[in-house]
Amino acid sequence: MFGEAIKVVNEAEAAARTMRGEAARRAKQVIEEANLAGEAKLREANQRAETECAEMLQAAEARATREAQDLASNTENKKAALGARAETVMGKAVELIIGRIVNA
Repeated sequence: MFGEAIKVVNEAEAAARTMRGEAARRAKQVIEEANLAGEAKLREANQRAETECAEMLQAAEARATREAQDLASNTENKKAALGARAETVMGKAVELIIGRIVNA
């Protein structure tokens, strides 16, 4: 009976060692799968971030181009208005000078 109990204990210990070894192997496998999945998620996130950055840069460049065109248009409009005003003032100045010369 004592020999039978030792045999049962030895079998239980062997089974426990086998189970621990299998659990350790499975844990390593799960960790490796998690690492691979995490790396894949990081690559996907990095790709999405690069795409979003490129889109944001393109939008910013388009907005800057529009604003520069608007500024140039406004500048041209102001330049034309100042030119017209200068011609009016110059015409009045010429009339004044001619009037003074004629009346002098």
